[in-house]
Amino acid sequence: MEHSANGGMGHDMPMHDMCKMNMLFTWEWENTCVVYKWWHVKTAPGFVGTVLALVLLSMFYEFTRSWISLWKARWTPNSIAPNTPLVSGRASKSIRIKSAALYAFQVGFSFMLMLVFMTYNGWYMLAIVAGAGFGFYLWGDEKEAKSMLCH
Repeated sequence: MEHSANGGMGHDMPMHDMCKMNMLFTWEWENTCVVYKWWHVKTAPGFVGTVLALVLLSMFYEFTRSWISLWKARWTPNSIAPNTPLVSGRASKSIRIKSAALYAFQVGFSFMLMLVFMTYNGWYMLAIVAGAGFGFYLWGDEKEAKSMLCH
């Protein structure tokens, strides 16, 4: 039985406008999708805009880390007099709930940046690392930086 002349059996699909999913490191940016299907990079201006957006998002992540750290330092029991009403009762529970919500936001944000890294696109990786560096320069704290280390 000859199957070579089936001509694709009518399954020809244009591949030029589909998102590429790379499983290996690459510098190719055309037709990449950044986390979402709607963030489809097709043009050079779209690529430049994507890189700038990733730098800004990564800088914003560093800003939120710094802001959350300052907020927590302001409201932790060690920085408040022991007999202050904020340390006990409803205020303490409220602070813990807000702290947990901010922590959850921070973790979710970091996982989204990790997903961008998992596109294996070198340009996007560099954008995230550059944004983290710029953000740390502007808002960073040595104590917080050490908490990001794996060891």
